[in-house]
Amino acid sequence: MSKSHPAGISCQLVLGATEALSRARDLLVRPTPQNLDIACSPLTTAITQVTDMQTVVSTSPTCDLSAALVGLRKEIDLISRLLENAASYHVNLLQCMVEASGAHVQPSQCIEPTRRLSLDA
Repeated sequence: MSKSHPAGISCQLVLGATEALSRARDLLVRPTPQNLDIACSPLTTAITQVTDMQTVVSTSPTCDLSAALVGLRKEIDLISRLLENAASYHVNLLQCMVEASGAHVQPSQCIEPTRRLSLDA
């Protein structure tokens, strides 16, 4: 990170996170396995940007970012819904495939997510 003014850094980080989430959203609208895999990169970028922004804001409170954070929060909410829908779709597809094959499979326990992205504005 540069030695720029904290407000400028915060705005850049919010913008970067919003752009990364927008790229991920475009991929997640069509939740193919390949698109889900590709979306991991912009999601990781967004997580890094939000984490860095939280660090900057907590060490140097800056100007009002509420408008930018509202937009970022909307993107996060959209991404969250798209990921939930993609997961549900693929679980249901797998279940249909297993049932159609006649195989008897023991249900496995859900795996907890390793990374979460949240923003309190």
